[in-house]
Amino acid sequence: MSNPSQAQAQPLSWRSLGAEVLEWTHHTLMMVGFFVVATGAFLYLHPQTVLSLEKSVSQWVVARKAAVEELQAMGQQAEDDAAGPELVGAAATGPQLDRAQLAVANWLSRRYSIAPLAMQELVSSAWQVGKQEHLDPTLILAVMAVESSFNPFAQSSVGATGLMQVMPTVHRDKFAPYGGARASIDPMANVKVGALVLKNAIARGGSLEAGLRLYVGATSAATEGGYAAKVMAEQARLARVVAQSGGASKTPLTAAAQPAAPALPAPKAEQTASSQSTTGSAAPRKT
Repeated sequence: MSNPSQAQAQPLSWRSLGAEVLEWTHHTLMMVGFFVVATGAFLYLHPQTVLSLEKSVSQWVVARKAAVEELQAMGQQAEDDAAGPELVGAAATGPQLDRAQLAVANWLSRRYSIAPLAMQELVSSAWQVGKQEHLDPTLILAVMAVESSFNPFAQSSVGATGLMQVMPTVHRDKFAPYGGARASIDPMANVKVGALVLKNAIARGGSLEAGLRLYVGATSAATEGGYAAKVMAEQARLARVVAQSGGASKTPLTAAAQPAAPALPAPKAEQTASSQSTTGSAAPRKT
């Protein structure tokens, strides 16, 4: 038989526990309220803290947005890479090139170990500038190849810089429309100025070979170190690539800018650019 006192103790115990929970909750809410009031008073008395917090939150939001955009871009790039090489030359991955231009870009990309899309941009630039200056774009590309091996940040011992190794101090006025001498390492600006300098040199020299000597700053064939022959040989190879592609250069050529008549043997695709570079040519550059 159960003890009546024990039967009454059980409900009393639950009431006591409930009262303690209510009391604990009451004290907790009071502490939270006190903390909120104290924080509000502190921020009211220290407005610079509020500004600092707002700045931190804003920076966090911007950083998070940038991270999300970067992840989305990486995902898009992965999808583009998975699409395969059929997009090469398409607007989604590079400039629009015709058959001849794409053939030249692919050939130069393999020969000089340059990323295909980067080479497509350079070939497109050469065709655009060649049309503007009435120069064969293969000549412009040949000068780039021999001068810098298509390195836009190349610099010679005498201060010539960029793809076409133009002297920024000498041609400061020509770089002025593009932001000054610093623009000499900008690929498009360097190609435009270099092509203009080359065109003027050919006009002054009266022939392609003489113009190339003037372009490199040589006073005679003996001091040019074979520079003109190397450029003309590279141009002849590029002209052959254009011919084999079934296309043709649509850029009108100046009489002095015609490719060299004799066609030289085409090099193997695996040949490196080191055998063509004359950045360290013995001829002092004065143009």
